[in-house]
Amino acid sequence: MSLFCRGVICAASMVLLLLAAATLGSMEIYLAPLSYQDETVTDPQDAPVRHPAADLLKRFDGNVVAGSVTLLDASELAGEAPRTYLEAARVCETLGYPYILYGFVKRTEHSLYAELKLLERDGKNVAAAFISGDDADHYERLIDDLAGKLTGYVKDDLGMAPAPSPRKPARNLVALPMRAGWWTPMGGPWSKAMTGLVSAEMSVRFVPSRPLFVLWARPCFLAMGLDLAYTLGTNQPGVESFFLHGARVRLPVEAFMDLGGGHRIGLGAGPLLEVDALAKAPLYSSAETHGTVAPGVSVSLIYQYVLMPGLTLGLVNTFDAAFYVTPLLSWSPKIGVDLWLDSEGAGR
Repeated sequence: MSLFCRGVICAASMVLLLLAAATLGSMEIYLAPLSYQDETVTDPQDAPVRHPAADLLKRFDGNVVAGSVTLLDASELAGEAPRTYLEAARVCETLGYPYILYGFVKRTEHSLYAELKLLERDGKNVAAAFISGDDADHYERLIDDLAGKLTGYVKDDLGMAPAPSPRKPARNLVALPMRAGWWTPMGGPWSKAMTGLVSAEMSVRFVPSRPLFVLWARPCFLAMGLDLAYTLGTNQPGVESFFLHGARVRLPVEAFMDLGGGHRIGLGAGPLLEVDALAKAPLYSSAETHGTVAPGVSVSLIYQYVLMPGLTLGLVNTFDAAFYVTPLLSWSPKIGVDLWLDSEGAGR
């Protein structure tokens, strides 16, 4: 298998790992329409309008567990609110829901009573039941109690930590990455003539706002920056002796997703300018140096772990393409640290 193919396989594998990490441990609970029964009125049209499912969704929204558990609205059920185990199981099988929360709220002359059940499709059983009661005039308090019990189940029974309370987005952040590693050409005549030795780079990143948006219940942000990289290569055995000194200037735009627990993944892309100096040392003539310049593009796959506020450890796979007459495709895995500063110079 060629080095180019191995590089492509490596890149594809890393993408799959990133996607797996983004969805690892995620649990989606679909909330069916909850029926509201008011036994104090003879005509249902005289009963106050109540939407227990929508109200419960509003209460639980602030308690979504850091990208692990999300309560979703099963609005496509319309008025077909399942009341029994068999009805809920049929809904799960028909719509492909892994979990469904179903039940009812009933009001009598003196009290309110609510009963919700969580059905697990694969286990074909009721995983949990949530029951709450209150006096007839405290509907909002009843819904708050149900949301609290559901949150308690997620935290205590499932052992998942609650999401951190929302904070004001950090604006005008600057990151200073420093990385070192290895690089290699990826196939073609470049691989036959040359091998990579070392790669090192210093960078700067500007983050307008963090988080900038939320995707799959996880905070995300963008970073724009400048990379100044140095690469050193040398000849393959049997090829005339030389050293290739390379200077690479990149202008990447990177998108990051916080996975929780200090883990973060990112994808970057942008233009590249490559400046090379080929230093030859022939056996029977004097040394000579040739310079070349070529534009290109660059793509990076990034993993970061937050060691402490303001300092992250990173693993980066960078794929560069310099458009010479014969394009130079290269792969560079690197490890490094990123120092994060706010607009006033304090570590974040």
